[in-house]
Amino acid sequence: MKRLLTFLSLAIANLSFGQNCNCDSLFLQTQKIVEDNYAGWFDKVTTSNQTAYNEWTVKHYSLSKKINTDSSCAKQIQEWITFFKDKHLRIKYNKPKEFSDNKTEPKNFQILTTNLTQSQINNYYSKAKKLDLIEGIYESSSYKLGITQVKPNLFYATIINTENENWKVGEVKLVIKKIGTKYEGAFYEGDKSDISTHKVQVVDNILDFDIVFYEKTFPIVKTKRDITEYEMSKDRYAPSLTFKNDVAIWRFPSFENNTYEQIAYLLKKYKDKLEATPYWILDMSNNSGGDYSIGLQLLEYIYTNPIIFYNAEMRLTKSNFDIWYKSYISTYYESLDSAGKNKLDVRFNKMKANYDKMYNEDGKPTDTLKMEKAKPFPKKIALLINENTISSGELFTMVARQSNKVVVVGVNSGGMMDYGNVVHYKTACSTFRLQLPTNRQLWLDTGFSVDKEGIRPDIYLKGSDWTEQAIKIIKK
Repeated sequence: MKRLLTFLSLAIANLSFGQNCNCDSLFLQTQKIVEDNYAGWFDKVTTSNQTAYNEWTVKHYSLSKKINTDSSCAKQIQEWITFFKDKHLRIKYNKPKEFSDNKTEPKNFQILTTNLTQSQINNYYSKAKKLDLIEGIYESSSYKLGITQVKPNLFYATIINTENENWKVGEVKLVIKKIGTKYEGAFYEGDKSDISTHKVQVVDNILDFDIVFYEKTFPIVKTKRDITEYEMSKDRYAPSLTFKNDVAIWRFPSFENNTYEQIAYLLKKYKDKLEATPYWILDMSNNSGGDYSIGLQLLEYIYTNPIIFYNAEMRLTKSNFDIWYKSYISTYYESLDSAGKNKLDVRFNKMKANYDKMYNEDGKPTDTLKMEKAKPFPKKIALLINENTISSGELFTMVARQSNKVVVVGVNSGGMMDYGNVVHYKTACSTFRLQLPTNRQLWLDTGFSVDKEGIRPDIYLKGSDWTEQAIKIIKK
């Protein structure tokens, strides 16, 4: 299929993207990225609508030439993108930062050191007449810190041990100031690239640094809280699990951030109770997506019969591969030993041999999961969806509903799953990025589509209290 062979295409060849931040130039750059790399391109622009696409593009390019503000330009290009009817494909616009005379960029800061050893820190604690509430030994999965007072109302958290290669024992990870009876602190990023200020509090055995939490291991406190549950109480994206008589009620706002570890924690803590609870609610309403495999931790409870998983094909351009690798793979790759790297190298070399193709790494449209047996409980599961259930939330729903235990209730989902594996392309202007799906789901070849109208529930619900309605449905 021929592309738009007008002055637009000719202009693209002559663009100097690094220099030109005019809206018409950004439009042309975006057009080229989409046409060359978008996984849905061959589905969305065909011989039947080629003329309509060309006319649409010429129209919006002409409009872009009249725009001279960033925000209006972003809206204009996004309007052009609506032709593709894909909510994953969009312009990400970040308003330029405004700096006052008191703010400078980049931030200049120095990593402090005390060079205190754990023995010296322990000696300090033993000799102190009275330790401040903030002082003590604190631990997380990556750090062991000793907080000591360096001058009145000023405290340093010295690293005793760390798993982060960017940091060394004896360096100061946190700087905390006491103002009256309250605290505020400076947090240094793990890669030492930035510093931020936060409210700080000690809640029983937990140092709450607003964006990160540490558990106090010395001195021992009378009341101990579970740090995972404390983190979850502060995280609006965290899953939750409550029990109401013979019903377990799960809520999943997202499949991002720390959700995998949090679900694993809940499954372990409440294992016995979950296996004795006959009815479950899986509330996926307003689930904003992420990694749907996080939800698959529940599959042993959901499973009744073989489950079909549709594979995807990637529009494997060099730029798609490079951005995907840098965004999702490079850090993991560098952590591997030579054998692990060699194994991935074989995979990547095969991918690179298929540049400029739609590449199905699995070599088949579907895979089938079979388990030895189904768990007796739960007997019945209601899975709630609404118009804000999108992306991986929809994909999890498609997998779960194949179980004979599951009934999907609510209203149609948001319709945002036919194309995924999103990467972000930079443009000539730092305030603009293009969010672009690189994968195409192979269920499209069967005529099925999620994006057209979303996933339909088995039973539609009205009103506000969906949980109670769902309980009645599964108990019939």
